[in-house]
Amino acid sequence: MSEFVRIPESSLGTLSPAAMEVVHHLCEGECHTFADVMQWCETRGDCTYAVQCPDCSTQFILDEEEISALERWSAANGSALSCGLRETA
Repeated sequence: MSEFVRIPESSLGTLSPAAMEVVHHLCEGECHTFADVMQWCETRGDCTYAVQCPDCSTQFILDEEEISALERWSAANGSALSCGLRETA
């Protein structure tokens, strides 16, 4: 059972609606966790990114700009809130 966490609205200012949905799911929902990002790229360089919640398997599809903003948000806020995208090695 996770504790209820309130995300500071000021931290969401640069996120798209799709990226905000990921943050709300991972940080304010029942799952409260860190998620991994899967990436599929075509030979011409177009990439699609999927964020999958490890607890409930809900999946979100984001573009490169959205995933970059979500990675920056997680780096700045994820540790304090114990949620967001897992840092890549």
